[in-house]
Amino acid sequence: MQLFNMEEGRRANEQNYTIMCIDDESVNLKVLASIFKDHYNVVACKNAKQGFHHALKVKPDIILLDVLMPEESGFELMEKFKQHPVLADIPVIFITGLQDVEDEEKGLLLGACDYIHKPFTYGIVRARVNTHLEIIRQRNLLQKFALFDSLTELPNRRKWQQDSVDSWFSAQQEHSPMVFGIIDVDHFKKYNDHYGHQSGDVVLRKIANTIKRKLYEFNGAIFRCGGEEFYFYFPVEDACAASIVLATCLQSITDLAIPHQAVGANCLVSVSIGAVQIIPNENIALEQVMKQADERLYIVKNSTRNAVSLLELNQDNQQIPLDIS
Repeated sequence: MQLFNMEEGRRANEQNYTIMCIDDESVNLKVLASIFKDHYNVVACKNAKQGFHHALKVKPDIILLDVLMPEESGFELMEKFKQHPVLADIPVIFITGLQDVEDEEKGLLLGACDYIHKPFTYGIVRARVNTHLEIIRQRNLLQKFALFDSLTELPNRRKWQQDSVDSWFSAQQEHSPMVFGIIDVDHFKKYNDHYGHQSGDVVLRKIANTIKRKLYEFNGAIFRCGGEEFYFYFPVEDACAASIVLATCLQSITDLAIPHQAVGANCLVSVSIGAVQIIPNENIALEQVMKQADERLYIVKNSTRNAVSLLELNQDNQQIPLDIS
């Protein structure tokens, strides 16, 4: 078997890609696996039903698909891929013995990114797969820039809009309590004016990384959605009350011990947190919850700062006693 060249090796090493091969002929599966197994994860499936099931489970980066298979053809399976939201964007390359132009046109019209005729040569299959994996790598890189904040390396507001909605509906289906909230750095304009914007950027990165680590311990996530404003969510576990999680996040910033002499001689950088605990349901929207979290934040910002205001809503979305700490 011909060795991968340096460029192919670079692409392979940048991400541990998974290639799924679906073909009813064991010989073809073994040949395809031999081409890629040393550089990529290879998943082999012998029929369309098995391929669809494993594609949902594995979510491969690219699929190599035969057309002529018993029970369900590759064309039929391709239509199922395109109709499923999880699988619709996975690139598919048909590798088939069908030689007619009409068949190739049909495959491409169904959404395949390429069409390779059997018998194939190792070099052509390898080169075409690597070309499409490079496109995937570039697309993922662009997506990272589009969905992540370059300063803090946190996901940004656009990513929040995607992930928070997913978490909301998931919790709604499972009837699981969640906390959604907002974190704001106290007196941050004064900090920038006193220490300079470069120092302010360093502070934002430290705060972002610190709270990210804390929320990660509780299966939560944080997003930079404004200059010094962060949105977050986390599930409420029986083992640890939401108020404890929020207090831990608050204390972790104090523990950084970053001086803030623009506020006072012995003052440190701190944050204020407004949050809402709720079991997501159809009678209230996430936007309304975040509005209430913003109101909780406003209460803190106009009182002590360096504190948490947690609003708990019951099954009827009615307020449970407000806790300010």
